[in-house]
Amino acid sequence: MNSASQQPLHERRARTRKEIKQLISERNNVLSQYYNLINQVDQIETETDLILEQLQEFCQELVDYLATGHFEIYRRIEDGDERRTEIVDLSRQLFPRIAQTTEIAVNFNDLYDSSDNFDRSKLNNLPEQLAKLGEELATRIDLEDQFINTLLAVNAARPASSNESINASA
Repeated sequence: MNSASQQPLHERRARTRKEIKQLISERNNVLSQYYNLINQVDQIETETDLILEQLQEFCQELVDYLATGHFEIYRRIEDGDERRTEIVDLSRQLFPRIAQTTEIAVNFNDLYDSSDNFDRSKLNNLPEQLAKLGEELATRIDLEDQFINTLLAVNAARPASSNESINASA
């Protein structure tokens, strides 16, 4: 039995709410930086250095956001520690598509996370790549919201009995 399942139920619920708040905060940072980039894209020729700087920050925020989802929110399911059937069933439906959005976002990061040897010609495709990424982020957000809403509803619907607080997993 892992340490998470040994914690009292109210502590696991509080941790889950904290993780969800962190995910949403990081999501909001990503979206804010995404919109900043979209608004700057038409100035690639004149503001290349500024856009590269914004792109670097965006890529870092994007990776942090993806990691939070996988390592904080989804890890119990991926590790097989989740026992609530509503959550497990929904995750089976949603996670394959969430994984696709992750792959597309990681590919974007790999393409645009700049370094000293960054090929500036890649910026020519930035508007199209941002549009594609934006569609994937919208899909991911919809799926995450379904998962989060179910997770919170299941948590709220289950009273904390003394037996459950010892045996249930958050």
